[in-house]
Amino acid sequence: MLNRFNTEQSYAGEFRVPPLGGLESKPPEEGALSYSKYWGIIAGLLSALFWILSIPPFDFAEAAYIAFVPLLLWLYTKPTQRVFWLVATGAAWVSWFVILIWLRHVTWFGTIVLSGILAVISAAWLFFAKCILPQLVARNILIRTLGFAGIAGAWVVLEWSRTWLFWGFPWAPLALSQWERPVVLQIAAWSGAYGVSFLLIFFNLCLAQTLRHRFMRRERNLWMGWFSPDLYVGMGALGFCIYIFFSALPHPDSAERMFTAAVVQPYIAPELKWDINRELENLEILERQTRFVSSLESDVILWPEAATPWPVMGTPQMQVRVERLVNEIEKPILMGNLAEDRVTKEWRNGVFLVEPGAGLSSDFYTKRELVPFGEYVPPMLSFIDKFVPVGGRFIPGVKVGLMNLTVGGSVYRIGSLICYEDVFSNLARESARGGADLFFVATNNAWYGEEGGAEQHAAHSVLRAVENRRPVMRAGNGGWSGWIDSYGTVRDLLVDAEGTIYFRGGGAFTIVQFEEWSRQQSYYTRHGDWFVALSGGLALMSLLFGLYQPKLRS
Repeated sequence: MLNRFNTEQSYAGEFRVPPLGGLESKPPEEGALSYSKYWGIIAGLLSALFWILSIPPFDFAEAAYIAFVPLLLWLYTKPTQRVFWLVATGAAWVSWFVILIWLRHVTWFGTIVLSGILAVISAAWLFFAKCILPQLVARNILIRTLGFAGIAGAWVVLEWSRTWLFWGFPWAPLALSQWERPVVLQIAAWSGAYGVSFLLIFFNLCLAQTLRHRFMRRERNLWMGWFSPDLYVGMGALGFCIYIFFSALPHPDSAERMFTAAVVQPYIAPELKWDINRELENLEILERQTRFVSSLESDVILWPEAATPWPVMGTPQMQVRVERLVNEIEKPILMGNLAEDRVTKEWRNGVFLVEPGAGLSSDFYTKRELVPFGEYVPPMLSFIDKFVPVGGRFIPGVKVGLMNLTVGGSVYRIGSLICYEDVFSNLARESARGGADLFFVATNNAWYGEEGGAEQHAAHSVLRAVENRRPVMRAGNGGWSGWIDSYGTVRDLLVDAEGTIYFRGGGAFTIVQFEEWSRQQSYYTRHGDWFVALSGGLALMSLLFGLYQPKLRS
């Protein structure tokens, strides 16, 4: 019998698995990689580094194609369970903590705990890969490809689970790394952003297998060395994305002008915005900046989330003042703001439209996905106070609440998303499916300092634009403000003379939509998260394959 030490250092070439089609198994490979906890630590640090660099604001998108290769190669050495969980969880926790480091401006404790929860989810995926990868080493390329697809599918399922697990936090999917790479992103119009994450993980697996094959074989055959079948499969997947990109390009001269929007960035610090002694001063700043921005050529003015110091609905004095301002500038204002029910004491975070002459519209959008511990406290944790001292008891909306904006005789249906709602693909899809012509994201990222939080948040809007083939316009209290076209290209970004997005002021941009998408919805909008179901099926298939493998020979 093999003793425990030899079993851990043995390699999957010793499995006797009948290959597809009854072909003979490959002979054992030479030069098996030895298990080392130190290699595991190095692999974990390298993977964490590449993962972090791939996510905004670092924007080294290509790092996502190799981010998990070090850890995957380490898995082939069959580390002990204890060392595996220490390395896997530690690497993931470091990655998530750095990716979310901007959250510390609100809560250090929450940043640490949230990073830990996300790390456990990520480590669970790596454990899934650990169970499956050894079963694929000696199999033919078809079986390996299906196995890799199953492991990538497991990643997708876990990403999707974050939309509802622990009150929902699907922040920073791996697809976010490609927000400035429209060539790769176009498959999201069919698969959702999950398809991009799948592609990246799949390529990591193909590359890891290629490198392992190269290291463990003594001969240096050109075709079976660096240019292995696994690498061809990975490159083929990338080639498919390039094909989709060119086939999805809009027809020349098909862009149609919608309207020109002007954004107001009052950039009031969060610790001052809700200071009762500075409410009037903050309102005067907002009005002064609005008058300045209204001098620009524009059809509508955009205000960020919760723009005024008092609710525009439920506070008659505030409503009158805003309506007076709109009549003065003679332009409608589409604003993020609050509503208070004086009877029930319920608050709503919403998007409102105020038009010259007509005043505040009674139809408004109510935020559907509230921020845990910011706008509400989960009942089971009622002993914890909200981190954000704004309003009373917020209630979520249940409808897409499209806003009708009339410009030059044309009516545009606005799908609103407030704060981190653009992180939830299902919310944007529901709005697009309901008939939205474009999205408006009102947010206030000033809570998170001037680091990477605003850009990292804005990158999610790029994914929503491609998925639903709808332009996205954003207004932030201090940035990121601009607009993104329906192919995921950032067309305009408001910056000051020094090139920073963090400034008090504003600017204007003209939004266009491509003719072919003004009359139809994307495949993803119509069919939703079908790719998640497919990924789950692939993951289950690869899991069953792993469970029914023969044991090592004695």
